[in-house]
Amino acid sequence: GGTAMAAVRDVEIDPEGTFKYILVRLQHSGGEGSRDIVRGTKAAEFHNHIFEKVNPEMKKLGYECKCLGGGKIDHNSKDKKIRVFGLST
Repeated sequence: GGTAMAAVRDVEIDPEGTFKYILVRLQHSGGEGSRDIVRGTKAAEFHNHIFEKVNPEMKKLGYECKCLGGGKIDHNSKDKKIRVFGLST
C-alpha cells in the first residue's frame, strides 16, 4: 500500500456521547486492495451527513468510497466503554 492509505485512520469517532457512525469501504480508483474505515460524530444529524464529509476527503486521496452501513455508537472514553447498536442502510 502507498503512503496515502497509511495516512487514513481506521477509526475516527467522537470521544464522548452517543452518535451516528458509518462503515465506509475505501478502494483505489485503480482497483486492487480495499479497506474499511469507521467515521462517527455528534455533529452529524443523519448518517449521510457523515458520508458527505468523508467522501470528498477520500476522493482527494484517490479513493472511491462505498458506505457499507452504520448505526449508533455510545462512547464513554473515561470508562473505556463502547456500545454499538442500531442499524442504518
